[in-house]
Amino acid sequence: MDVVSSLFMATVLSLSLASGLMVASARGQSLGSTSITPSLTLLAAGARWAAQRGNSTLFIDWEDNYLAHANTDGVNWGPWPSQVDMETWTDSVTYALNQSGLNVHLAGDIPDNLTGYDLLVIHAYWAVEPNRLAVVRDFIANGGGVVLLSGVPEYFRCYCKDWWTYRCPTDNASIGMDEIFGCDGNYFNTGGYANVTVDNPFGTSLMAGDTLIQGAGYSNAAILSPINGSQVIATWQAGPDVAFAYTYPYGQGRVYYQAAFVPLDPPSQAVPEFQPMVFLPVILVATLLTVAILRRKRSAKP
Repeated sequence: MDVVSSLFMATVLSLSLASGLMVASARGQSLGSTSITPSLTLLAAGARWAAQRGNSTLFIDWEDNYLAHANTDGVNWGPWPSQVDMETWTDSVTYALNQSGLNVHLAGDIPDNLTGYDLLVIHAYWAVEPNRLAVVRDFIANGGGVVLLSGVPEYFRCYCKDWWTYRCPTDNASIGMDEIFGCDGNYFNTGGYANVTVDNPFGTSLMAGDTLIQGAGYSNAAILSPINGSQVIATWQAGPDVAFAYTYPYGQGRVYYQAAFVPLDPPSQAVPEFQPMVFLPVILVATLLTVAILRRKRSAKP
């Protein structure tokens, strides 16, 4: 093999290695921050408590609900949250749940059969309808755990595919949901800051008075006065009856509610940065190849 051919092969190899590094860099991008926020710490611990000794978790998330419906029957739902927000929420909750030892599966809708799962986590509002309450009720009664996030309980109360549930009448299928979830919707908009109200909830290092969220706008979810049998874990600044987080037992299972969480930093949406050290061999070999070709041409002249 002559010098030019050798240099050509070296160039191909260098380009392949550089391409591989770039692909690994792009595919390896994850959440910008993997430091769990206090609100995610509480969420993960509450989910772990609700799952009892199990770890198989079904997470009904916004992103998968969007993928399942946005271009078909959900075209007129919403408006939908931004795709960046949905992806960040899904990634943040999944990461926190994984950190607590839970094995997470994602889905866009609540299935008819929850056999094989120990925990059901619901965040996507429009995956929820009053007619799904019976499935969830039986799951909890038989020992399953359920985590309800933000305004989810309100969507079990009424049929609604937008943000304005106050315009929707209570559906008959939701009768009895207070005995299942510890609330009958009791939805309330609030915000500001939210603090832990008990020491070491679920065995965490959080203490009463610790701030979970601060500076939040006043359109956040809350549950007013969960019923007897529930234990409030955290409250919004609006008052002791404005629950940010609470637990509730039903049958052989457990329910955990949390109004909000501070997500981890979203992944970068930018094109991967140019990496000089990665491309230096490519540039060097390409330069040598060009010089060799030019010299060969000159020596070939009559």
